[in-house]
Amino acid sequence: MKIKRKRRRRNAVSFLAFMPTMSVIPVMLIMWIILVMTACGFGKGNGGNRDGNGQDRPGGQQAEGQQYGGQKAEGQQYGEQQAGESGSTPEDDRTPLVIGVFDDGRDLADAISLFQQRNGAYRIEIKKYERSYLGEEDGLSRLQREIMTGEGPDIIDFGAGYATSDIVGGYTEDLLPWLEGENEKIEEKYFGNILKAFCYRDKLYALPVRFRLQTFAGSSREVGYRTHWNIEEMISCYEERKGDMILYPGQTKRDVFGTILTGSMDYFIDWEEGSCRFDGEEFCRILEFANSFPEGLEITEDDSVKQIFQEGGALLLPLRLSGIYDICRPGFIFGEEKISYIGFPMEGKCGTVIDAAGPVLAISINSRNKEAAWEFISLFLEEGYQREQTSGFPLCRSVLEERLAQAREIVYEKDSEGRQTPVARDSVVFEGEDPVPIYCVTEEQAQTLTALIEEASMCTANDRQLYSLLLEEAQGYFSGEKSLEDTVRVMQSVASIYVGERVKRE
Repeated sequence: MKIKRKRRRRNAVSFLAFMPTMSVIPVMLIMWIILVMTACGFGKGNGGNRDGNGQDRPGGQQAEGQQYGGQKAEGQQYGEQQAGESGSTPEDDRTPLVIGVFDDGRDLADAISLFQQRNGAYRIEIKKYERSYLGEEDGLSRLQREIMTGEGPDIIDFGAGYATSDIVGGYTEDLLPWLEGENEKIEEKYFGNILKAFCYRDKLYALPVRFRLQTFAGSSREVGYRTHWNIEEMISCYEERKGDMILYPGQTKRDVFGTILTGSMDYFIDWEEGSCRFDGEEFCRILEFANSFPEGLEITEDDSVKQIFQEGGALLLPLRLSGIYDICRPGFIFGEEKISYIGFPMEGKCGTVIDAAGPVLAISINSRNKEAAWEFISLFLEEGYQREQTSGFPLCRSVLEERLAQAREIVYEKDSEGRQTPVARDSVVFEGEDPVPIYCVTEEQAQTLTALIEEASMCTANDRQLYSLLLEEAQGYFSGEKSLEDTVRVMQSVASIYVGERVKRE
């Protein structure tokens, strides 16, 4: 089964590149993308009413968009203690501990409440920042100015928009010594490779409290039995098969470039040296490859993502892994085929990349309350807190091991007639078909997921503004208005200035 191609200029949304600057999408294309995202588990770990294993949350869990009971306006305090509580001091005498947030702060609510219960000497205050492309209005620029003048917050939650460029400039404290001060071996308690992926110049200036993975999966028969490839190998593999199959559902010039860029943009940037290589042969090949695809797609109601893959009509499945049961989804797509998680094209590196799935926390370099700030951040690393999180994978190895052990067991309950029936822990939904229940993960799937986590070495903490600039410049090449040489020359110039300015701040 093949997708009909239509020569009309349309913009498509990248499956993995949930970035701004996306144009209005044709209705049928939106339906197609939602269908693939549903089947692949996109967004499962970030919302809804399911926990990190894909199970339903307790009835008391608040819906998306609701405010937690303790939510306060900017500058007000969280977690007021009850009168007479042991260890508390009069409100006016408590030291303010200020948290700067780029999201709505809901992910911090439980930790704030727990911190206030444990430490009556401090009161939490929230200071809000918003990201903007308009220079002086940008919350990140404002935060950095305030830190340098001694007016910044004690703690920062960079939130979902975190990028490596957020911490370039020396505004935040290295958290590795604080972690090492817990008298436990970091590599044994946490996934050290995840922490290392977020390091800059061997220092951990911002800490992700949980994470998810992004990758490409494919039939091993088609892509080979390997865990990574470079851009030439990816192109060669597709060129040999493009007469019989598409790269993946939703392929357009902009989408292919945006998706590959999402997973590999930081691969072309050396933040430590303040340099980049967007004019090299490897990056040029990505642009040329993306330009070989149509500008737009015509999707019909008869098109089926599941059928396309099961008939061998697509090479790659874009995949986001946010919870334990997401590792089961490719099996429903590829059937009995052996699956290779080959990832994004990168020279000599594992192609599966890491993405923060919750708060990304830091301590201001000029904070006067660093001990208390670390006490607050360390709450997110406690096994109890990690165990309760409802999206993404935990940093604690032991908590992931617990989740995998639970997921390998089939849970039974009695039906109305008293018979024992298995309980669906999650499901895969395909358009026009009944949901396919998932009852457990197999031992092989559990081992595959653990290996993917252990082998990942790069994070996708992409700077959204730079991403948008590159995507915008690429459009001129895709439309035929610019040559490849002119396009990469401008890209390299813009990116070099952008990256260099941030590194100069140090």
